[in-house]
Amino acid sequence: MYLWLICSAMLSIAWTAPIIAGETLQYGPDTPIEWLHFNYHGDPRRPAMLKTTVAIPTGQGPFPLVVFNHGSNGKANENDMRNYERSMATYYFLSRGYAVAQPLLRGYGGSTGAPSFQDKCQFTEMAQDHGKDILAVIDQLAENPKIDTRRTIMAGASFGGWNALAAGTLRDRRVKVVVNFYGGLRSVNCKASDVALRRGAGLLGKASKVPSIWFYGDNDQLFPKPLWEAMYGAYVGAGGQAEMVAYGKFGTDSHRLLGNPAAFGVFVPRLDAFLKQHGFPAAITHPQYIPLEPPPASRYADLDDVDALPFSTPRNREAYLAFLKSPRPRAFFIAAGRGTIGTSEGYDPLAQGYAECKQHGVTCRLYAFNDDVVWTYPSPPPAPTRFAAYEDADAIPYIDAAGRTGYAKFRALPRPKAFVIAPNGAWMLASGDLDAVGTALERCGRVNPGCKPYAVDGHVVWPETAAASR
Repeated sequence: MYLWLICSAMLSIAWTAPIIAGETLQYGPDTPIEWLHFNYHGDPRRPAMLKTTVAIPTGQGPFPLVVFNHGSNGKANENDMRNYERSMATYYFLSRGYAVAQPLLRGYGGSTGAPSFQDKCQFTEMAQDHGKDILAVIDQLAENPKIDTRRTIMAGASFGGWNALAAGTLRDRRVKVVVNFYGGLRSVNCKASDVALRRGAGLLGKASKVPSIWFYGDNDQLFPKPLWEAMYGAYVGAGGQAEMVAYGKFGTDSHRLLGNPAAFGVFVPRLDAFLKQHGFPAAITHPQYIPLEPPPASRYADLDDVDALPFSTPRNREAYLAFLKSPRPRAFFIAAGRGTIGTSEGYDPLAQGYAECKQHGVTCRLYAFNDDVVWTYPSPPPAPTRFAAYEDADAIPYIDAAGRTGYAKFRALPRPKAFVIAPNGAWMLASGDLDAVGTALERCGRVNPGCKPYAVDGHVVWPETAAASR
């Protein structure tokens, strides 16, 4: 995460680069998470002890279960799986009131046994072996009174997504749905991985009776779009139930979606709808685990319209231009008369920004989040109309030449600003006040009856059908 503050001085806070194990980050919510660590037996026909991390939301439970399966860098014995549990999917499910179990497969992160890599391209058989281990872990999780395993969501990313799909073919009645984030597999022992994945997807689709949802991006550096499209086609063509969410490009590699807090804006709406469709909880019950939800776009201005920035100064404009170049997730705040604060790439840039505002003793309003301007005024001003062009001072009713000169002055002032007129030819302007409309109307109305807004910020708001003498 990094932040910049423009007031009397500029501050900066460095952010720590993530360590990737699959697609994970070091940072997460400030709320402490209860990470429980267990050693569970795997498939009894192939004895092994699997290290399993379980996160349980605050509260009494019992909580429905999500098994979230990890990815792989292809070097299982060298991978200590640091921070593998810190996935945006984990935080999502915790916020919806699920317990999240993350078993480490054989040979990963201290689990005993050898990795289930086979000599040939038997990707389906390998994943089903993993699925049997995962189901054995669920058997033991059922003994925890705070976990309800009767309706389990099987999920995973990359290698874990492939294993989740395979676990869904084993006809375990507890597994009701599968959530697959860009699932697949690459093996140095298989020279025809693409063929094996397409074939394997067809075999999994034929064997599965469990509904699934698939998330894949266009710039996936491990599984290109033509490949996952072919995998999906083979899966549903063989009878598998799957909903595809093709979320387009994401950063420089859509395969790292769940390692970036900006992922919430990509997968949450579709996953919420999928869970609701299949009778699973999707409402936020534990908001402390996820970033603050930004307000909707306000249409106040286009994102790149620097001239629309309220309380504009050269330094504020410089800060906003820096914000436009910053990575997502990002937020830009305006502290009227004091400066601006911008946050970028942290887990929760909104919460971080508000905290910085409080720390510096300033009152902030959010101007933009990611690619949307969300700025609104405390009291909504009149909507823009087509009465006249904003630049056309001759179209303004009532006022004389002095008023038109005043309007030219108004147009040069920074936002927030308002220009109001009265039937007796009086006019008044206000600028630099968060409620510029209210301020201008109050001043005008002290001695002039019937004052109304003509222009606000960069728009004419005078009613198109208004009749008035010029």
